[in-house]
Amino acid sequence: MKLSSKILGGIAAVSLLGSASIAQADTDTLRVAHYDQPAQLGMPYGTFGANGAYQLYAIFDGLTFVDDDKSTNPQLATEWKLTSPTTWEVTLRQGVEFHNGVMWNADAFLSNVDALNNDPIVSKQQARRQLATIASATKLSEYKVEVTTKAPDPVFAKRLHIMRVHEPKAWADLGAEGFARNPVGTGSYKIVEWGTDKINATAHEKAWRAPKIKNLEIVVIPEIPTRVQALNSGQVDIAWALDTGSMQLIEAAGNKVVLSRRHDTLNLIMHHRKPGSPVTDVRVRRALNYAYDKETFVKEFMGGITKTNGQPADSSATGHFEDIKPYPYDPEKAKALLAEAGYPDGFDMTIEMVTSSGEFGDTFQAMAQDFKRIGVNAELVNLSIPIFVKKILAQQEWEGDAFTMMYESHPIADLSRVMSTHSCNFFAKHTCFEEIAPTIKAMDAEMDPVKREGLMRKVAQFYHDQAPVVFSHERPAIDGISTNLKGYKLVNRVPLWWDFELTN
Repeated sequence: MKLSSKILGGIAAVSLLGSASIAQADTDTLRVAHYDQPAQLGMPYGTFGANGAYQLYAIFDGLTFVDDDKSTNPQLATEWKLTSPTTWEVTLRQGVEFHNGVMWNADAFLSNVDALNNDPIVSKQQARRQLATIASATKLSEYKVEVTTKAPDPVFAKRLHIMRVHEPKAWADLGAEGFARNPVGTGSYKIVEWGTDKINATAHEKAWRAPKIKNLEIVVIPEIPTRVQALNSGQVDIAWALDTGSMQLIEAAGNKVVLSRRHDTLNLIMHHRKPGSPVTDVRVRRALNYAYDKETFVKEFMGGITKTNGQPADSSATGHFEDIKPYPYDPEKAKALLAEAGYPDGFDMTIEMVTSSGEFGDTFQAMAQDFKRIGVNAELVNLSIPIFVKKILAQQEWEGDAFTMMYESHPIADLSRVMSTHSCNFFAKHTCFEEIAPTIKAMDAEMDPVKREGLMRKVAQFYHDQAPVVFSHERPAIDGISTNLKGYKLVNRVPLWWDFELTN
């Protein structure tokens, strides 16, 4: 396996973090290094994808939990059943307390639904778009509610995973900004202080899943080499979101590498609707897919720990089809397609990218090198995460021909999750093919599993053929942990905080 140049070149220049603030002392405090804060801090309906939600799962619980096998498990809801095509009866878990001592019950659930549908702050959050099918809710008893959806929703129970509930009175008293700094949920940990670059939390002793470690400290360390150094020097117990180049360094220092499913794929999203861009031509988009040697990248740079991809859903999701194969490496075919499209000598393009998480940088540097071999000169422009988020949300203009992003089936393990962001369903519409939109709409509302599979196949094949992205690979989560941390596990990208244990 090749060591990332970022790691080899950066280790010597890394300065250690202030030992007084995070030096390891005992087993009462779990110390974690991450690359950033959630985009909206402790907003429960803010970030729910990528690694940005790791912190939030310590504070909030969903109503259900979708595991790595696509099964839907009880969490704050214990039962759910369909009573009509658009009506669900949901039974809530009893005996659960919020961090401030208020009980979780039907009234709290209804307040959360009201916030989703009517609060002007919540309505702008990421998770709100995934829960948009919820029309209303009615209290049937203290721990039973009836939920009405706007249309039949075959993945309703899985969507409840996304509904990280907040305590309504705290929300009302603190306001959105105050709540984001002092969130109140039902999770294993409650916030002591949410700072600019550090979160301090302590155990919620009355949690229905009380943690084994008393205190939690999460520090922001943007650079991968510095997170690795912090772990290997004993300053933190967990270093999240690493790359393959980190693995040998961690193991050589006597620590452990944990690989987990991320339930997403990494791709180069092309602005196929941008006037004047070469990538508006499907022949160009296919050419770039043939030009990229993804198999070699996965083998050499990723150490063979994952697989390549050529369709919108990853292999762990409903809506992935094994017979829809990735584009093979064929530079001669790529050149022929470029010539046919009117670019026999290639062209120049700009790719906007984020590099602080995992293998992003290596992936798109390799892609750009392969593009150059067919005459396409790709300039890579780094974006900060806040700027990237603004561009995704159409709050700032894109400047290039393509940008880097995942196709995520997390957390509902379903093709509809990908389409909610990468189709005409998404308000910003960076990807939008009107001709497949009716099929996607039908897929989202089809309750018959066999019929729905047929619709999913049509969508998956269309995206493969139209190539709105340069497909790359399924992303593994690569985390480093100290040898004295026991029980560490990510399931569907959720840290099982209540199972972690530190030993001497």
